[in-house]
Amino acid sequence: MLKCKDVGTNATEFLSGALPWRVNLGVVWHLLRCGNCRLAVIQILTMLRALRKRPAKPPTEAQIKMWMEALDHDHSGHTHH
Repeated sequence: MLKCKDVGTNATEFLSGALPWRVNLGVVWHLLRCGNCRLAVIQILTMLRALRKRPAKPPTEAQIKMWMEALDHDHSGHTHH
């Protein structure tokens, strides 16, 4: 039987139908018995549905510049061998 941690790890794959049938069955069985995991999966599903409805917009030039500066800053102290 799957544990809560296993269900959390497999939640998005479960919702997308990407799990092998045995694992999928284990998730369903766990969700029938565990209200906390059932609520967590419902929350993930709600979030995914909301994200699908929201139109994606490309990042602004300012965001790209900020990300690139953050990457440069993170790697400035590292040496590659």
